[in-house]
Amino acid sequence: MKKKWKTKVDGKVVKHGQKGARIGKPGSKKQKSYCARSLGIAKKHPKARKKTSPNYQSRRKWKCKKDKIEE
Repeated sequence: MKKKWKTKVDGKVVKHGQKGARIGKPGSKKQKSYCARSLGIAKKHPKARKKTSPNYQSRRKWKCKKDKIEE
């Protein structure tokens, strides 16, 4: 599957982002919805909290707040 971005983290290349999708402006309904959805993924899957995960890198691109994730 082709992705929109490639980010190099700790010597690894992380591919993330849906091709053709646009990032919502900070404070928009689209951005808030994405951030809430991706936070749920991070809470459910501990591996999604690592810097080398596509979910983590996409949250950075979307400028999601660093919410405290209960472990």
